[in-house]
Amino acid sequence: MKTIWQQAFIRGALGLIGSFVIGLLIGQLFLGLFLFVLFCLCSNLYQLYQFHSWVRRSGKAAPPEASGIWGDVFDAVHRLQKKQRKSKKRMRRALSRIENSTSALKEGVIMADNLGNLEWWNASAGQFLGLMKPVDRGQPVTNIVRNPEFFRYFTQKRFADPLVIKSPAQEGVYLEIQTTLYDQNDHLIFVRDVTRLHLLEQMRKDFVANASHELKTPLTVIKGYLETLDMFKDSLPKSMQKGVVNMTNQSNRMEQLIEDLLLLSRLESNDKRDVDQWHDLSELIHGIVDSIQVIGDQHSIQVIISSESKLYGSYQELYSAFSNLVVNAIKYSPEGGNITIKWENNLQEGIFSVTDNGLGIEARYIPRLTERFFRVDKGRGSSTGGTGLGLAIVKHVLLHHDAKLLITSQPGQGSTFSCLFAASRIQQPLLNKSE
Repeated sequence: MKTIWQQAFIRGALGLIGSFVIGLLIGQLFLGLFLFVLFCLCSNLYQLYQFHSWVRRSGKAAPPEASGIWGDVFDAVHRLQKKQRKSKKRMRRALSRIENSTSALKEGVIMADNLGNLEWWNASAGQFLGLMKPVDRGQPVTNIVRNPEFFRYFTQKRFADPLVIKSPAQEGVYLEIQTTLYDQNDHLIFVRDVTRLHLLEQMRKDFVANASHELKTPLTVIKGYLETLDMFKDSLPKSMQKGVVNMTNQSNRMEQLIEDLLLLSRLESNDKRDVDQWHDLSELIHGIVDSIQVIGDQHSIQVIISSESKLYGSYQELYSAFSNLVVNAIKYSPEGGNITIKWENNLQEGIFSVTDNGLGIEARYIPRLTERFFRVDKGRGSSTGGTGLGLAIVKHVLLHHDAKLLITSQPGQGSTFSCLFAASRIQQPLLNKSE
């Protein structure tokens, strides 16, 4: 590079000196210098014209013949173009391999921009959702997948958990949709066929519901005979009296288990027995406390309601969820323990919480507490009389009410179970909100 510029400066200096000498010889110094400058300008314009014409032809042909700096410029640009073409070929091959590999996937893959407009999808995604190229490219994904649950999931960015919906293009097919944000909030959407899992889960729910219904009739007959025996218990031998008491207790426990299973089945199938309405929280909470006061007669129960508010939802479901939390606190707290039931709300959310000073729960068990029949201490089921379904019921009730359950606990220091409700479900009469 340095040599080329040195040669260019030498040639320029020699030309300038020559034109100067010629101008002196002919007595026209200015004319000689003018002709030299004009020659240089025309030469550079010609080289620039050649360069422009070659570049406009995409530079696929060999560069024009040139010497000096212009020749080096042509060669350098030509080398860059060759490298660029090689890079493009490598990128095309890589993209082709990616497209071929994703096309072979059974799972659907969709790429959408930060606004949700479709950019690319593989063959499986097209089959699952009925996407067509190139018609649907650039269209908002919510315009193609017309499902209210998917619309809320996508527009409210509820991407923490997958969404299961019916396929809009294939009858009887259920799809699980998982979305990940990347780059500048662009969307990478995975679609998976979960029809078999969905049907198995539905079979499990149907079995539990049907079995629970079928068990009610024989259990009612058994309880009827036990009640009859209980009337003549004093005339029975002591060994049989104890048996009657034990059978009565266990039949009552079985009845409660069946009722909880039926309630959980209704919650899972979204079978509501009453409509959502506004309910006074003070009346709801005090009603629960009054109804279970006999269970917790050895406990100190304190109710704190920071503001008079109303909560929008199903009375039966809310009553069941709140009472389950209170009953659990009583059952798993020592006699004479303190139970605090609290309601507080702000502009963002309303919080119903139950705090006890019981044994507490280790952190590793907390994520599993809402599983059915899960117990931290396997030996406490019969002693507490619980069914192991209380927190599972609470979880499903809160899902129906756009709420979530927060559990904090320390072993030996007690636990706090908090239900967090969105502000849209809270009504504060003191703030001039009409029902």
